[in-house]
Amino acid sequence: MSSKSSTPKPTVLTLTLPEADSESKSGTLLVQRGDLARVHQFTYERIADLTEVIADALIAFAAVEADPPIIPDQTPPKPQSRKQAEQPAPPSEPTVDIPLKKGNKAVKISHLKITGGETDAAAYRQAVMIAGKLIDGKLWDGDSPIRIDDVYALAKKMKHLTERDLSLFALTDFVRVGDASASDAEALPDVMEVLD
Repeated sequence: MSSKSSTPKPTVLTLTLPEADSESKSGTLLVQRGDLARVHQFTYERIADLTEVIADALIAFAAVEADPPIIPDQTPPKPQSRKQAEQPAPPSEPTVDIPLKKGNKAVKISHLKITGGETDAAAYRQAVMIAGKLIDGKLWDGDSPIRIDDVYALAKKMKHLTERDLSLFALTDFVRVGDASASDAEALPDVMEVLD
């Protein structure tokens, strides 16, 4: 059986002095062994003083070796989970928050249009409330565009209907589904413009 004898690691001294033409007589001495190191900055008057500087630096390094600092291990960064890595990009289109019984749902503004001519803020607020009722009643998912012809008439029609009652109807019984025509989109202001 052969026993491995560990050889002591060498002490490395790195002396840095300014250029010979420089009037500054200062320097830096790095003393290093293994993972420990100490930097010693000094000034000197003549080259013969460097032996004293080296001796002082070695004594100070011995004190560091006798009581090394405790440096916590750096934990490697956690890899991102798939859900974090595959987060959808923020929507490129502004959204409007639709209040629901349990929370809110952000719906693209272009997916909720009023085509009947009402353009005041109250009509758009009413359209948002109708959209919430349609989502709560599971008629609309908020992901497809809908158009409301007459907001106030529809609000009156839906006023007494519960979520359970809404399950008896189809979405097309209340609103038109699909993109609005170009003339509708040009003629009517955006939901967010009126609500702001």
